[in-house]
Amino acid sequence: MLDHPLLSWIAGLQDYPTLVVGDVMLDEYHWCSVSRISPEAPVPVCKVERTTVAPGGAANVAQNIVTFGSPAHLMGIIGKDGSGDRLLAALSEGGVSTTLMKRLGDRPTILKSRIVAHQQHVVRVDREDTNPISLDVAAQLWLTYQSMLASVKMVVISDYAKGTLTPKLIHKMIKGARELGVPVVVDPKGQDYHPYRGATIITPNFSEFCAAIGQVPHSEEAIEKEGSKLLNRLKLDALLITRSEKGMTLMTPDQKLDIPTEAMQVYDITGAGDTVVAILAVGLANGMPIEWACRLANAGAGVAVGRLGTAAVSRADLEQSLRNAIAG
Repeated sequence: MLDHPLLSWIAGLQDYPTLVVGDVMLDEYHWCSVSRISPEAPVPVCKVERTTVAPGGAANVAQNIVTFGSPAHLMGIIGKDGSGDRLLAALSEGGVSTTLMKRLGDRPTILKSRIVAHQQHVVRVDREDTNPISLDVAAQLWLTYQSMLASVKMVVISDYAKGTLTPKLIHKMIKGARELGVPVVVDPKGQDYHPYRGATIITPNFSEFCAAIGQVPHSEEAIEKEGSKLLNRLKLDALLITRSEKGMTLMTPDQKLDIPTEAMQVYDITGAGDTVVAILAVGLANGMPIEWACRLANAGAGVAVGRLGTAAVSRADLEQSLRNAIAG
C-alpha cells in the first residue's frame, strides 16, 4: 500500500503545550446575498444572511494549534468590549486557554469585519488601535511570559504590528526562551527584523521578506543570497519564506530547499499563514527536523486555502488530504 512520509510523523505527534503571544484579533464575517446595485452609488447592496466570528491574528494561531491536537496558551491584549467578549467565547469554545489574556479599558479589541457576497470577499472594515502598549502593560506581559516559560515546549511570537509587541519586549521574549532551551517561531512584520534576532525560525511571506531585505530579488540565486544574509545577520536556525502558489523556501545555514505547494484548489488564503506557523510549531515542539516540520506545515496550508474564511486544520483533516493525494 502506498504511503506518504508525513503520515508517520502525524501518527507520532505528542500533545506538547505551546505559548502563543502577539496581536490578538476577532475576525467577523457577514455572509450576504446580492440582488441589485445601490441607487446611491455603483456598489452592490449586500443583504446580510448570517454573521459568524472566528479568532484572528495570534488568536488564530492558537486556535490552529488546538485544532491540530495540541494545547495552546494565548497571551495578548483585548479591550473591555463586546468584541473582546465574543473573542473570549470563541476561544473558550475552541479549547484555547485564555487565562493569560489582559483586558484594557482604554484599548479596543482589534476587529476585522468582512463582507462576503455569494462567496466573494467584497470589502473589509478594520477597527483597531495600533499604538504601542505602555511600558507598564509591557512589564506586566513580560512577567506573565516569564512565569509560563518553564511549562511549555514551544513559543510562537505572532507579530502583526498592531502595538502589542514592542521591539524590546520581543527581544526579551526570544532571549528568555532560548536561555531555557525553548524554541521560538516568529511570524514577523515590518522592515526591521532586528528584534527577532536569535529566534529559532522566522516565517515571512515573500513580500515581507522583500521588505526586510529592502529589495525584490528576481532570481532563485538572489533569494538564496539575500536569505543567507538575513539568516546570518539575525543568528537564526532557519528562515522559511512562504511564496503562495510557489510553495515555500526553507533556508538553513547548510541548504536552500524549495517545497512545492500541496494545495489542490485555492478558495481563500485568509489565515493560511497562521496555519503554517501553528503546524510548524507543533512539529518543532515534537522534535521534528526543521525540514519535515516545514513540509508538514506546507501540507496543512494546502488544506486551509481550500476552505472559505479563516480556517483551522485538524490532524484528521491533514491525514485525509494526504491519503487523497496518494489515491490520486
